[in-house]
Amino acid sequence: MIDVPNEIAHLPAWVRRRDGSQLPFEPDRICQSLYAAASSLGIASALLTRELTDVVLHFLAQERWETIPTTAELAEHVEKIVREVGQPELARRYAEGRRRWGKPTAKSIAVDRDEAPDRFVGRCLEAYALQAIFTPDVAGAVTDGLLRLSGLDAPASLLSLLPETPRLAEIPWWLALDDWRAKGASRWIIDSPEWLCTTHMHPVLTTGLRECLFALPTLAQRDIEMHLNLAEPPAWSLAHAGQPLFSSDDEEVMQQERTGFLDSLLERWKTLETTKIPAIAWHLGEQSFQNDTQRRQLHGLLRQALQGKPVRFIYDRPGTVPVLAEGLDRKCPGVLLEVGLDLAMLARRLEIGADGVAFLKRLPSLARLAVSAVQQKHRFLCGLPDNAPLRRSFLLDRVSAVVVPMGLHSVSKAITGERLTRSPLSLQFAAKILQTLQETLHAAGRALHLDLRLDSSAAVPEDSLSADDAMNSPRQQLEMAGKLHACAGAGTATLVLGEDASQDLDPLTETLAWACTATGVTRLHLQSAASTLQQGELPI
Repeated sequence: MIDVPNEIAHLPAWVRRRDGSQLPFEPDRICQSLYAAASSLGIASALLTRELTDVVLHFLAQERWETIPTTAELAEHVEKIVREVGQPELARRYAEGRRRWGKPTAKSIAVDRDEAPDRFVGRCLEAYALQAIFTPDVAGAVTDGLLRLSGLDAPASLLSLLPETPRLAEIPWWLALDDWRAKGASRWIIDSPEWLCTTHMHPVLTTGLRECLFALPTLAQRDIEMHLNLAEPPAWSLAHAGQPLFSSDDEEVMQQERTGFLDSLLERWKTLETTKIPAIAWHLGEQSFQNDTQRRQLHGLLRQALQGKPVRFIYDRPGTVPVLAEGLDRKCPGVLLEVGLDLAMLARRLEIGADGVAFLKRLPSLARLAVSAVQQKHRFLCGLPDNAPLRRSFLLDRVSAVVVPMGLHSVSKAITGERLTRSPLSLQFAAKILQTLQETLHAAGRALHLDLRLDSSAAVPEDSLSADDAMNSPRQQLEMAGKLHACAGAGTATLVLGEDASQDLDPLTETLAWACTATGVTRLHLQSAASTLQQGELPI
């Protein structure tokens, strides 16, 4: 098989149609045409078609394009290349079919009288998304189990949203709720609400804001996660570095006000018994382990996390952009799509088996299918009416997409014969997988002007660590996760602790402080060994 490079620099930038007009050259159109031809022959395979497309692009890049090629010239080159790489029947059908293929047949949805109405509506929306948003090759990859697309039941919506926190101080604040709800997204991330309750902002908000945050999951019918205790003030705060500096007395007063708000928020939060409460993402920096007040707050949250409350911890390291939820930071207000790559499904293909080299060669083609899905979702949302909420404030120009490597543990074990936590070779292979994906996504995102991020899934994790893996010490677990997070650029780890971890929190606190400086761990869940461990896709 030909090893196709990640970046192909010499492809034509434009093509000329029969009427003389020009349009940008899109490699995905070749993939879609080849997939349609393969489908008409009954041999459609999304992955094989993508790999064949990469081969075609490799050879097209060797041509000397002195003028803008016509669509007919490109088609002739594609037909010739496909024939010469051993697919004469596909080449013939491609040449024949370009002039007669129409839109795919509309899919019908069977009605089951025993099915709940909302589930039936969900299936209809999923079918609509797979046909109206995504092309048949991407939909075929979903059917083949290679890709998993989030949010198919909400096709005209984002996946996650970072609302404007200051709008919670507006009167009436529920107008902001209506605006945010119009943008969709099943998950909202509330950034640094404690900075609203200072002398220079809105000190009288403390009680009302606290109750407002607790009511958000119910009022908005969304999953809410509050990001608290970030080391860097938000841009809208008067204490931000870009704003005029305050005196040391002012800074001390504001610190006391924020501490008071957080204390009251945490004390009230831990007493809530409702099934739908906002989750907490507590950010950890140097002061979290050195300042007595922050250390006390951290200990309280560690106890809550070990009891199963929705708490996780995120590291804020000096000189880095503060990380929020998966795919989000303060420069990126939303997640467009989450695409899961089923690595285990790719590895189960007969031609790969336990061949790690073959797996790594085929991995970029799978990643490019995910990129195609992201590009198509972005194009669909950009095609919404101009007055659509998502078209305002250049929101779609600033969103990201998350690509999730699913089954990293099982693939590494299947190919190397050992678990990640037991073999340096297995860990090295897993890191190579992440590096390959990162390089492919970076090149594709730069070419398409898309923010593509390799990260864990924001949804409930599906993989589990076996019991003997969980027997590794906390530092060993964090060290392994940190290496993977460093390769991916982000991730969410699950740290498994003994049943007696909550009895003395100082050793755990010291371990977390060590991980802040000695590892690359980004986000962290705590899990008691007494309960079933659910492990994130980047075990991350």
